[in-house]
Amino acid sequence: MNRTPEPELMQSPSQVRAYADADFSKSDSMVVKSLEKYLKKVGRTFNKTDLIFDMACGPGNISERIAKNWPFVNVVGIDGSKEMLNEAEKKLSKKITKNLSYQLIEINSIAKGETHFPFKADVIVSNSALHHFHYPYRFWGALKKLGRTKCIHVHRDLIRPTSEEKAFEIQEKHLSNSPEILKKDFYASLKASFTVDEVNQQLIDAGLSQLEVFQVDELYFEIIGCT
Repeated sequence: MNRTPEPELMQSPSQVRAYADADFSKSDSMVVKSLEKYLKKVGRTFNKTDLIFDMACGPGNISERIAKNWPFVNVVGIDGSKEMLNEAEKKLSKKITKNLSYQLIEINSIAKGETHFPFKADVIVSNSALHHFHYPYRFWGALKKLGRTKCIHVHRDLIRPTSEEKAFEIQEKHLSNSPEILKKDFYASLKASFTVDEVNQQLIDAGLSQLEVFQVDELYFEIIGCT
């Protein structure tokens, strides 16, 4: 199945609300677990001067998990959708999470040099971000500009199925009881996603071949490593 890009930003109130209300806890927790596992593997620990970016953070689910897991580390969620960050800020206002903040930044603008974020990250994570980019090399370009030397990366995203029929089958298997708007968006995301081979080539072309990409299950791949 050929790739069919979807809109880069979620800005429709109904879309944002459905996404914010959905339970993505299993996938969200896997990002944190993968980061924990990699830190243990390389023998690295965090200190209070470290900075973690959650790219295309949406309503902040993963940003919150990371901030709670490492309460002494500063965490910044970055997204280009004001509506998504409004949802994240609403949740943040109800909790005491002093080490978490959000920045409204269009990630493409970082890659193109139109926006210069003054800080660099020791760790960059993302979940289901890459497939939203019409030009994926802008995603990788932004990450290269935002990461310090020896920046740790953990990125997780959907794998594009081999056919539209398979995409529909996966949609019904995993979201059969979800609202129609969420099912529609999930199906569109599957069609907009990349294969593991495509991502591996992107990393090589972007000068990030030190990062490893591997398939986790029928839905997801992960990219992990240090630059």
